[in-house]
Amino acid sequence: MIKEIYQLYRDTLPDLIRNEEMVKDILNNKNNHIISYKDANRLIGVSVIHDNVIYLLCVDNSFQGRGIGLKLLNQSEDYIRSNGFDKVVVGAGKEFIMPGIPMNNNAHVFFEKNGYVHSWGESGCFDMSQLLVNFEYNEHSIGDAINGITYRWATLNDLDCIEKCVSDAQESFLVYYQDKKLYEKDTKTPVLIAVKDDEVLGALMVCIETEGKHIGSVGCTATVHKHRGKGIATNMVKLSTKYLKEIGLTKAFLGYTYTDIVKMYGRAGYTVCMEYYMGAKKLDKARIIE
Repeated sequence: MIKEIYQLYRDTLPDLIRNEEMVKDILNNKNNHIISYKDANRLIGVSVIHDNVIYLLCVDNSFQGRGIGLKLLNQSEDYIRSNGFDKVVVGAGKEFIMPGIPMNNNAHVFFEKNGYVHSWGESGCFDMSQLLVNFEYNEHSIGDAINGITYRWATLNDLDCIEKCVSDAQESFLVYYQDKKLYEKDTKTPVLIAVKDDEVLGALMVCIETEGKHIGSVGCTATVHKHRGKGIATNMVKLSTKYLKEIGLTKAFLGYTYTDIVKMYGRAGYTVCMEYYMGAKKLDKARIIE
């Protein structure tokens, strides 16, 4: 079943960049509730629910427009309501296959018509990417000092200082930086840090082919509040992107970012490749069945 769901997800949402193994692990969670529709034993529609979050709702392209999506959505809401929740979120919960509802194919319009709103207010949510053949940055390399701040790879000995930095900068990132595997030799997810006088001022995670072959990514960029506005985040993004190019990757990607820092990533050549509608809906105590 998981193989079928994954294939339907790839067929209906081909523009999304997400690690296959990670997606399958999320789909395979034993606490998920799966609602499916089949035609001649072929999966044509599915909703994957975890708690009050719809991780995935998609319908085979050749069966869209026949009401299957609405049936899946209504049944998903009924299930979530029956489990004591008064709100539905589409996209990100404890995990995510996608942060929200992809807007490239106007899927969000369907959810808007059914009472969903963008829960981030004026802020947008985006994926960004660039082809590394077009990336040019020759001023500095990892290990250099820029304006008295040294940019280097972190080791496990830096973890306490990294935790202090990230706790101040973006506490929600802390759980990711606390994974000791990031600091092992030959890790595929090294951490770049900006250091001055033994204080970590900024941190950034780099991922090597975790999202796919020849793809590198950067993210969880964090700079302590008192040192913002000094170009630290921009320098970390440029240096790490240069590294991805130097090791022979062809595409750089960053996911689940937001309006306030799009310009910062843009200075390193990234452009928006996907926008998400962060759909959420308050549930009535009982659905009126028409």
